Amino acid sequence: MFREIIKIALSSLMGHKFRSFLTVLSVTIGAFSIVVMMSLAESGSRTLARSVEEIGGARLVWWVPEPSTEMRDLSRYNKGITFEDARLIAGLPYVQRATSMATFRQQTAYFSADNTQKLDVVAVLDGMLEGLTWPIATGRKFLPQEEAAYARVCILTDGVARLMFQSESPLGKYVTVLGKPYQVVGVLKKRKMLMQVGLGFDWDNSIFIPLTTADKREGQTAGKVVVAFTESADHNPTVVSLGNAAILARHNGVGDFRSINFGEIVGQFNQFFSIASLIVGIIAGISLLAGGIGVMNIMLVSVTERIREIGIRKALGASISNILLQFLGEATVLSTVGGLIGVGLGLVVTFGAHQFLVHWSEFWVGAYSSLGISLALGVTASIGLFFGAVPAWQAARLDIVECLRR
Repeated sequence: MFREIIKIALSSLMGHKFRSFLTVLSVTIGAFSIVVMMSLAESGSRTLARSVEEIGGARLVWWVPEPSTEMRDLSRYNKGITFEDARLIAGLPYVQRATSMATFRQQTAYFSADNTQKLDVVAVLDGMLEGLTWPIATGRKFLPQEEAAYARVCILTDGVARLMFQSESPLGKYVTVLGKPYQVVGVLKKRKMLMQVGLGFDWDNSIFIPLTTADKREGQTAGKVVVAFTESADHNPTVVSLGNAAILARHNGVGDFRSINFGEIVGQFNQFFSIASLIVGIIAGISLLAGGIGVMNIMLVSVTERIREIGIRKALGASISNILLQFLGEATVLSTVGGLIGVGLGLVVTFGAHQFLVHWSEFWVGAYSSLGISLALGVTASIGLFFGAVPAWQAARLDIVECLRR
């Protein structure tokens, strides 16, 4: 029975090719829009997540100084973020790594008498570069004894090394920064990032020095922050609560700092993409609604044109349910074919878009929205049943005598 209904439906649709094509097209556009837009939205979300995860992502928690203006607070505590705060955070549960850093924006660095450059100077404790998963390309990282002795050594980003030393190796050479000569001991691997997540310095135009040296020898103590990498983003709220309480106790009850939970920031971005996908789905749903109205219209026309056929079928013994299923089947086939074509075209266009975006940026993460595909197929099939119900019921209720008079 089901096979016969499908055969009759297809033969009826093929009898009016152009009219069927126009009806299918309206459904196809809606299904196509859902698949393409939801797939691109999911790809954007995954690309952002990948970019952020490369630097610790949702597992990052920061404590930054926020000086109090109250005189009573200044009399009780006026040291800002300290090394002891970083050690305190490192001992908290669920903390994988804790370190500290300070940034000094746009400092003039002298590579020679006629070779100067404005750079971001970043003072870091051991573990900061490892936490950011930023490997050394040539040379080495700071040695523990160098940090303990407040040695004037530095590590350059790849961009600075290429700009200032051209094809020469910068290892062992000196850079004058913060008014003192620093020996280059390493060059970081070039880091390409789709999303330039700001951590207070330029990813390609910075010089890194030991934080102990900046603090003890250069007197650069302002702007220190504590950076923690948790075991999982799910533990961030617990770490934030414990860290705030611990630092507040060390600072004599003075709230001269604030915490930043990157897990919440990543969650906000994900929420944004979810809302964007929802909006896209609603817009495409409106398009499918218009397609559904087209399906109903074509089926009403079909019922009017085939009144005599309906009468003959009833005269030969077809029941109301047989007629109902026939026209429901035709409407469902019509909308489902449109949905299948729309999903197929959507996947092809999405693949092409991914290829173009990967060529433009190697960090693009191509994804196909399984929810979008399921939604497109499910909604288009439902449209056939919903909008085909009225024409089918109208056909099933026709009187045999009236039909045969036509």
